Amino acid sequence: MTISTDSQPPVLLRSRSLMSGIFDHPPQDRPTCSVVTHSSSAESLESWRNVNDSPPSPPPHLPPLIDDCTEQEHARRIAIARSHGHHYDEAAGVRAILDALTEHERTFLSDENMPLRHYRAEKGNLTEAIRKIKCTLRWREEFGVDDIRRCFDRNNHSRQLNHLAEIISRENETGKIYCRGYDRQGRAILYLTPGRENSTSEMDNMRHLVYHLERAIACTRRKSGRQKVCIVIGYEGFKLANAPPLSTTKHTLTILQGHYPERMFRAYICDPPLVFRTFWNIIRHFVDPTTLEKIAFCSGGEGQRLLERDFDVDTTERQAGGRMELRPFDSEEFLYDTPFDYAYDEEVDDGRSFLGVAGNDERD
Repeated sequence: MTISTDSQPPVLLRSRSLMSGIFDHPPQDRPTCSVVTHSSSAESLESWRNVNDSPPSPPPHLPPLIDDCTEQEHARRIAIARSHGHHYDEAAGVRAILDALTEHERTFLSDENMPLRHYRAEKGNLTEAIRKIKCTLRWREEFGVDDIRRCFDRNNHSRQLNHLAEIISRENETGKIYCRGYDRQGRAILYLTPGRENSTSEMDNMRHLVYHLERAIACTRRKSGRQKVCIVIGYEGFKLANAPPLSTTKHTLTILQGHYPERMFRAYICDPPLVFRTFWNIIRHFVDPTTLEKIAFCSGGEGQRLLERDFDVDTTERQAGGRMELRPFDSEEFLYDTPFDYAYDEEVDDGRSFLGVAGNDERD
C-alpha cells in the first residue's frame, strides 16, 4: 500500500471558518460574511434565521480553525465532481445543505464545519451530501453521541450517563483505544491496539470507539485548530482470534466513513503480522477508495522513516516508531482525571477550569 507524501501546507481560512458567519450573529442583524475558500474568493453567507438552532461559537481559548485540505486534494475533488457532472462550489454547497436541514436537525450538528466536510466527502454531489448528513444527524441523536461525550463529567448525576461511563470504562480497561500525543502539525494521535480486545459486544465496542473519536477531535481542535486526527493501529499481541466479527468491522467502517467524513488525516498500520493479511484481504473491499489512499502500512526502515517524518518519535509509543519508554497507560486516569480535550499524559493548562472532562458540553 502506498500513500501520497505530498507535504503541501493546508490552506488557512482567513480568520474564520467557512460557516462562522452563519453562527456568530443574531438573526436580526443579518450581516454578510466574506470568507476565503478554494472555490470562491468572496462569498456572502447569511446568518441562520434562528441562532438558537446553531452550535455555539467556539470558546475564546481555542485557536483559529485551520483547513486541513491541501490544494492538491481540492483540485482532485473538482476533477471528480466534473467527471460526474457536478459543479463544485463549497460556499454554495454549504448554503444548500443548511437550507435542506430542519431546525431540529441543526441542533445535532457537531460543529460549524460539518456541512462542509460532508460536501467535500461527496465531491460536490449535493444530493448525496444532504442525504448523508441527514443520516449522520439522525444517527448522532439516536446513538446518543452528546451523552457519550459527557458521560464522565464530574457534575453528572444522570443514571443514563453513569451507565454509559461504566460501559466505556469496562471497554477501556485494557487500553485498546486511547488518545496520546500529536503529530508534527498538532493532530491528535488515536492509538488502536486490536490485540488488547476485551469485549464481544458490538454495540459497546461502537460506543467506546465513538467516545475516543470525539475526544481525539476535541484534542486536535484545542491543540492546533485543525479538524483531522491520526490513527495508529498497532498489532502487539494480535492473533487472528482477536479479529472482530465481520459485522463489527463493517459497523466500524460505517461510523468512520459515513459519520466522520474528512476527519482522518492518515491511518498508520504498524508492523502488521502475517496473520493480518487474511483479515485485511477481507475487509479492504469494504473500505472506500478515498480512505484506502490515507492508509499507510509501516514496516521496516521505510515505515520508520514515514513515522519519523510525521511524528516526534521521542513522544510516540513504541508501536508508532517511538524511541522512548513512555509511562504505562492508566485508563482510570485518562477517563476520569484528564480533561476531555486533553490527550493522555499531556500537561494540563493550570489556567483552565477543570471539571472532570471539561469541554464535554462544548462542541468542537
